Amino acid sequence: MFKISRRELLSGATTLAALGQLPFTWPVRAQDRPALPIPAELKANAKGEIALRVQSGQQQFLPGITTPTYGINGPFLGPAVRVRRGDKVVLKVTNEIKEDTTMHWHGLKIPGNMDGSPYSVINPGKTFEPTLNIEQPAATCWFHPHFYPTTAEQVIKGLAGLFLIDDDESDALGLPSQWGVDDIPLILQDRRFNADGSFFHRFNMVAVTTGYIGDTMLVNGAHYPAAQTARGWIRLRLLNGSNARSYRLSLSDNRSMFIIASDGGLLGEPVELKELMMYAGERYEVLVDARNGIPFDLVTRPVGQLAMNLPPFNAALPLVTLRPNGADGKGKLPDTLASLPP
Repeated sequence: MFKISRRELLSGATTLAALGQLPFTWPVRAQDRPALPIPAELKANAKGEIALRVQSGQQQFLPGITTPTYGINGPFLGPAVRVRRGDKVVLKVTNEIKEDTTMHWHGLKIPGNMDGSPYSVINPGKTFEPTLNIEQPAATCWFHPHFYPTTAEQVIKGLAGLFLIDDDESDALGLPSQWGVDDIPLILQDRRFNADGSFFHRFNMVAVTTGYIGDTMLVNGAHYPAAQTARGWIRLRLLNGSNARSYRLSLSDNRSMFIIASDGGLLGEPVELKELMMYAGERYEVLVDARNGIPFDLVTRPVGQLAMNLPPFNAALPLVTLRPNGADGKGKLPDTLASLPP
């Protein structure tokens, strides 16, 4: 955890004052809980093509208020693109919004001219068609714009999605792999809203100092959702899709998490821990033992990040409830995972 100097502490206090001492958005009543949205899997067609449409939409995040959004193949966020090691795919990214954008493949080992940098601009009505040779091990990656100077604004409005790579080695491990049942994607993001329901995304000196910190947590685009899962080992694919916020994650009943993969793919063997720090853009895959069928929350706890070490941001906050009351899962926790270079 960071050490905060007196100067930083005072700066954080000033920041919160400038934010108007926004009250934190706390969990809604149990009967009002939304179901956790599970992004649809999207695989290449017979021609090896994957079509992604960047589009405008709207969604209700706050009761009775509609928020203008961006999304990919939908109103908010995008699908989970799924490929295999050895694939050759053509990604056809069509820009249907009224501003320029790009699309960056975060975590993929590909040539720079295919990677959707700020120079690979997709004008409104145009299509970007990079051809990607998937030549890396199984991993959880993601995609999002990198257009200067509106990268943060476009991601805040909803332009992001998962990019999953599978391979024979990971398939052979017997990991939980039933999408949305015992293999659960969790895209963690924070947001702020204007009075009319639109996203607040003005970047002033406060945001430059602290980064964009929201007062409302979203998981897969829903506020404090709940998910029905299999009873057994559950695989959580975690993405910190926030602009600047860090997360100190744990489980509400203090059960262990077992890290099996990080940004680059599988680890050599599982790592057991009670807390997991995640910084912006990071991905982790963790396994949780839910064979007892008892529900639990994924929780973020206070961190020593500037502007988050003072009220109302310095309290534990539940993000999503997992209810393992479905059929018995088939996945397991292996003793060893991948053979890594020395």
